[in-house]
Amino acid sequence: MPAVFHLPARLIPWLPPQPWLQVRSATRPVLRMGEREVRLRLLEAPSKLSVDQLPALLSLGAAAKDPGHGVPLLVGAFLSQRIREALEARDANYLDASGHLHLVAPGFFIHLGGGRSAPGVKQPGQGTLGVHGVRAIQTLLGEQAPVSVSQLAERAALSVGQTHKVLTRLEEVGLVRTSGRGPAKRRTVRERTELLDWLQTQTSATRRERSLQVALYARRPEDLWLHSSTKLSKAGIPHALTGAAAASVFGIGPTSVPLSRVRISPKVPLSQAAEALGAEVTERGANLTLLQDTGKVGCQSATHQDGILVAPPVRIYLDARSERRGEDIAQRFREEVLGY
Repeated sequence: MPAVFHLPARLIPWLPPQPWLQVRSATRPVLRMGEREVRLRLLEAPSKLSVDQLPALLSLGAAAKDPGHGVPLLVGAFLSQRIREALEARDANYLDASGHLHLVAPGFFIHLGGGRSAPGVKQPGQGTLGVHGVRAIQTLLGEQAPVSVSQLAERAALSVGQTHKVLTRLEEVGLVRTSGRGPAKRRTVRERTELLDWLQTQTSATRRERSLQVALYARRPEDLWLHSSTKLSKAGIPHALTGAAAASVFGIGPTSVPLSRVRISPKVPLSQAAEALGAEVTERGANLTLLQDTGKVGCQSATHQDGILVAPPVRIYLDARSERRGEDIAQRFREEVLGY
């Protein structure tokens, strides 16, 4: 006999199909199997949730132990592995948009390790996402409110036609929803966690760029980043620090980065950027990699952080994932800076 999970409609897509678990829409969250029934009390997890916030959020105490209030279930679009482990250590329950579910209640023990496929993952015969589409999605992930095609096009520095094509694709795969009609039509990301998961599976989002390795003297990595950014800015060369080095500027990961990455505008030859830096082109002893920023996914919307031009946060995360031993840094950056 399968268990039946009654949840609000917005949470149903979060759970992967299971032969022993049915999920149905209901305003009152309940878990049933046969004559057994457990009421649930949903606790909304804030973005960028930290372990220190858990005791207060979970309200561990009399209310949680009173069956009349329901068994607490923390729900959040993105719950990091660190948060999930801390919740389990506290015998607390959780559900996130990646399909991670941990629920311990009288007569029930359910643990799902996630792995739900993001909707719309490219199938044979579907069109591929271009680099301009990547830039549009990076911008869209930063939007906190519904956005029109023209608004997103302006913020991503793309044509309305290019932007409309990307948004239509995302609608087709169920990653954005629409509201309104005509000029009042707006798009909203359903779950930023799902959209980012989908984006990182796209080849164009993690493409291998043309690069040039150079050496530039600096006593510390922080000096290298500031010195490089200052010189490139004075030369009028659009650029952005990215990957693990940029994550370190945000306080994530080691400050000692042996090879830092800087994205250079595709309109500027990498050799010209190296000359502007006064750097030596070399494969041995290099401490800086200049990357051609195809599609301007790094330079467009770059911002100053401690005097250094850094790429948009989503691009920093994607580039860090592709670096040697960069997965852990990327994951920490996603948990602590992106928060989804």
